[in-house]
Amino acid sequence: MTTTLRMRQYQEQAVASASPELLVAKVYDIGISACHRGDRQKVRAVLVELIAGLNFEAGGDIALNLYSLYEFCLTQAIEGELGVVCEILTGLRDAWREGLLPRQAA
Repeated sequence: MTTTLRMRQYQEQAVASASPELLVAKVYDIGISACHRGDRQKVRAVLVELIAGLNFEAGGDIALNLYSLYEFCLTQAIEGELGVVCEILTGLRDAWREGLLPRQAA
């Protein structure tokens, strides 16, 4: 078995066993990393995934506000303003993780 195949299997298992909250944090990390690499296509894909994951019924105003932020970030990514996108995603990721920590400690 090759190292690449083992890594892929490990990653798939980690994703399959992760909570939805941790998956969102991972998606933020992927988006931030893509911003640093200048990978606009990956940044846009991450933002589309974040938008698709919003639950407007349960999330109410928070989901609507996140949608607006993600749409703004999509526009910025298309225009090549990845620094702005990175700043927003970093803030959202940090807030998301801060909200997760108390639940995971319990």
